[in-house]
Order: sequence, then structure tokens, then C-alpha cells
Amino acid sequence: MFEDQHQNAEASLDYALKHCHKDAIHNKKCILKYLVPVKLYRGRLPSMYLLDKYGLDEFKPLVEGIRKGDLRTFQDGLIQYQDRFIRQGTYLLLEKCKTVCYRNLFKRVHKIVDKHQISLNHVAKAFKWLGMAIDLDEIECILANLIFRGYVRGYLSHAKRVLVLSKRDPFPTSSVIMS
Repeated sequence: MFEDQHQNAEASLDYALKHCHKDAIHNKKCILKYLVPVKLYRGRLPSMYLLDKYGLDEFKPLVEGIRKGDLRTFQDGLIQYQDRFIRQGTYLLLEKCKTVCYRNLFKRVHKIVDKHQISLNHVAKAFKWLGMAIDLDEIECILANLIFRGYVRGYLSHAKRVLVLSKRDPFPTSSVIMS
């Protein structure tokens, strides 16, 4: 996990969790403190039931933020529990989860606009509504990174300030899960 081998980390932590004694609640909680961030980064969100069962309340705002594409909730949760995440060594990985949150925000904007050509002004309004006003250049930069990583299929028209999405699967789930 600390060497960016997220797929191996997920497999090892899943194995540890599955082979943990059913009454070893504390051990399961310790495993989940590392497994949840890896799964979040790979686009797999835990249920609120699981977080409640093991008292992992620090992950609730992050999961909710990623699920809804609500960057404000995600960021507030990250700041609120920052010291805990730094002590665990998971803060940087959770900071990287912001890209999944961005992807889901753009996916929501796409569903609302219901077009394959989305003006970056629509995206800017979504950020403003979240209380995070950012300029169009920063939005272009975020989108360019998402497109490069394969989280979004499409291209940017800088001259027209438009995101043109693929008509077939513009937000592939597999690219997030396979990274």
C-alpha cells in the first residue's frame, strides 16, 4: 500500500480480513483502517453498515463525498480527520481519492445537462454550488488529468471551453477499479 501497489495491497488485506477470526473485532477494525482507503482509491465504496459495525466513522464523509461527487463533504471529512489519517499513514492515499470524487462530480453534471458536449461553465457552476468556486483553467486541468488517467473518455476543446464526452461509456468504471 505504501509503495503504490494498490492491487496487491487490496488482495493481501482482503485475504487477512477473510481469514481473521470472526470474534476478532479489533483485528478486523485494524485491517479495515487500511483496506477501506485502498478500496476507495480503486473506486469500491464500503457500505455505511460496515463502517457503523466497526466504528469507522472517519470514513463516512469521504464515502458520502465520493458517492455523490460532493467535493466539499469529501474535503471537510479529510480535514476533520487529517491527524488520524496522517498517523495511520493513509492520508496521501485518501488525498488521491479526490480524483474519484472529481470523476463522480463530472458524471453528475453530465447526467443533469444530458448532453455529450458540456460547457465548462456548467462545471464551474457545480463547483460554485458546492462552495468551491474555481476558474475554468483549473477545471480544464482537472479534466485533462482525468482524461489522461482514463477516468473520463472524451476530449477538451480549449477554444470553446467545452468538454466533449464519448457517446459510449464516457465514465468507465473499470478504469477506476483497475488503477
